[in-house]
Amino acid sequence: MKKIILALVIFVIVFVGFNGFQHKHQKKINDVSKDIIVQRDVRYTNPAQVPQTFDIYRSKNSHGPSPTLIFVHGGSWRYGSKALNKRWSTIFNEIVKDGYTAISIDYTLYSKENYSYNFPVRDVKTAIDFIYTNSTELGIDRNQIGIAGASAGGHLALLTGLQPDIQNKIKYIIAWYPISDLTTMNQSPSSRSSEIVDKYMNSTVDQMTDEYNRMSPIQYVQKTKVPIFIVHGTGDKLVPFSQSKRFAKKNPKMVTLIALKNGNHGFTNLSVQKSTNDTINYLKARLKK
Repeated sequence: MKKIILALVIFVIVFVGFNGFQHKHQKKINDVSKDIIVQRDVRYTNPAQVPQTFDIYRSKNSHGPSPTLIFVHGGSWRYGSKALNKRWSTIFNEIVKDGYTAISIDYTLYSKENYSYNFPVRDVKTAIDFIYTNSTELGIDRNQIGIAGASAGGHLALLTGLQPDIQNKIKYIIAWYPISDLTTMNQSPSSRSSEIVDKYMNSTVDQMTDEYNRMSPIQYVQKTKVPIFIVHGTGDKLVPFSQSKRFAKKNPKMVTLIALKNGNHGFTNLSVQKSTNDTINYLKARLKK
């Protein structure tokens, strides 16, 4: 009997210890402040499409329709999610406190089967249309919607935001180290650049030059009706700073380019505050217009 009791005691100690260890090492991600309400997994695609969702962040003190920022994550069109990294969490926290509603969306990621490079663009467009159409229910001012994205998400924000039918629904575009010209990514210092784009397009630029041009935001920037705000590091080896420089020169009246000295792709070599300040200030300034 004593042996049985001893065995049970050992079992309980081991079991509790194991679960305590598991719990201790589970990181709780606090991507927002306690003053922000987050509504997660709002579906925006229609029933015929693969479900895609967004998370919506708003202040607990929010009253009435609010200006809104839609964010598109990066990840080479293959990785990532609407979960915020530290930099965009910082931006969301700051602007929501000032009266914004902020929305982070998911979209179709690359897969080997049943995938087209048009799918992510379609999804971002669908998300904008959904948010615009359902603005009243979402507590959003449909006349004060902007879109932002980073890296591949910057490409999607620019490409979608520059389309004529979307230009009437947004007030500005923000892009961090965006891919604005797919046709020249094979000239990047990093061999990964062309590999990433070739995978996304399922071809090389020589095989599908017209499609590479059609999917490049630089082809549309001269006709933009909305201002564009770009932040890019001069030390970016994956998406060269020269891309954003050429993009801005195409329409200097409508494109503002912020160059972060020596900033790499992702701004991982810069402080969070240094890499977010310009964007936060730009968004806060828009509230005064």
